[in-house]
Amino acid sequence: MQKIRDQLFSFIERKNKIILSFIIVSVVLSGIVYSLTLADKLRYADEKAYFSLARNIISVHQYSLDRKQPTAYRPPGYPLILSLFVILGANIVHLRILNFVALGSCTYLLHKILMEQSCPLAGIIAALLVICYPVLFYTAGTLYPQTIGSFLFLLIVFLLTKKTKSYRTFILCGFLFGYLVLTIPIFLFILVLFGIWFYFFERSIRAKLTLITIPIAFSLIGVWSARNYAVFKSFVFVSSNSGFMLLTGNSENTTPNAGPTVDISKYAAEATQLQLNEVERDTYYRSKAIEWVLNHKVKALKLFCLKFLNYFNYRNTLATKSEASVAKDILMLVTYGALLLLFVSRILLMGRLKPSAFEVLLILLYVSSALFYAIFFPRIRYRLPFDFLLLAVVAMFLQDILDIWLAGHNALSGPSSHRNEVRTSGPIRPIEPIYV
Repeated sequence: MQKIRDQLFSFIERKNKIILSFIIVSVVLSGIVYSLTLADKLRYADEKAYFSLARNIISVHQYSLDRKQPTAYRPPGYPLILSLFVILGANIVHLRILNFVALGSCTYLLHKILMEQSCPLAGIIAALLVICYPVLFYTAGTLYPQTIGSFLFLLIVFLLTKKTKSYRTFILCGFLFGYLVLTIPIFLFILVLFGIWFYFFERSIRAKLTLITIPIAFSLIGVWSARNYAVFKSFVFVSSNSGFMLLTGNSENTTPNAGPTVDISKYAAEATQLQLNEVERDTYYRSKAIEWVLNHKVKALKLFCLKFLNYFNYRNTLATKSEASVAKDILMLVTYGALLLLFVSRILLMGRLKPSAFEVLLILLYVSSALFYAIFFPRIRYRLPFDFLLLAVVAMFLQDILDIWLAGHNALSGPSSHRNEVRTSGPIRPIEPIYV
């Protein structure tokens, strides 16, 4: 078995680039074919909104949905990226292909991260898991910000967890983090969590992160906030839909899996009757959500816990009924269910198979994302950027189990030091564990 193990790791190490290139090319080429098949059809209302915003940035030089009134309802990051390609003549098909290039880049970054933190085999397993998790491919075929957001997030993770980091790394991460928040605002919580983690566990770089990365990120976000204040004469941090998100996730009709299908028509009618503008409506929705929570503390806490659990669901209740199907639900149940089972198994085996500090960080980020979205409401597509962390944890876990099995150890009953013993005996760089 030891000979088989050494041959396997040697083969993966020698053919690593070829295997990775084949996987990435397959993802991108399949995405191009899929994009051509879909043509210019936009299936979801959000897609149409993002595309309209991108076109209006070019045509009327205004961030507007109707070409007349400025808006801040949707975060600007993704429409701004789309507009850069629209001005070059890109159509819907080209923009979809851009998402698949980003998905291929995510695969590359995930591989690089695990090459840095684990070993070549874990990197290849992670790349294979990307193509075995079809919801990533499906979402890349939509004009949603999740795929681009995933790329930005993985690039930040790669840069901040590299063994060597220069001042330019922290400057770049500041801009990337700021733009990521402008693309998917929930990552503001992740920025704070990163800051806390590195402050306590990476003390050698905490000053640079605190004095360079975080101020640059907030400065970039502040530029957009200043635009919003100039336009609306009111403070809007990133977007003016947080009130809608909060009310949808915290009202008398909210259920854990309903998402945007929740009936808040009563509040919408009241806002219309009061003739509230976009920002005022957002404030009104937020106040009503907070009021409901304060008046129903026990029910709100129960709902929060159920939304947290529902974050790990394999299906959502869709507003666009035509895109729902039993086949898709079954496919998600099988693929995500298997990944989640392995993820939970990894956590349960922490006592026997000590995790590295990097693995603990990924697990904390993934679980924390569920807590953050439970404040509002969870959706599968919202979870996808964090699912890459799930793939990374599962890939390292599978590599460890395979390594231990081929080395002749028992992963469940052996001593907790087996993991590092196995890694130091082969071509894999050892990783010091953090004891939790």
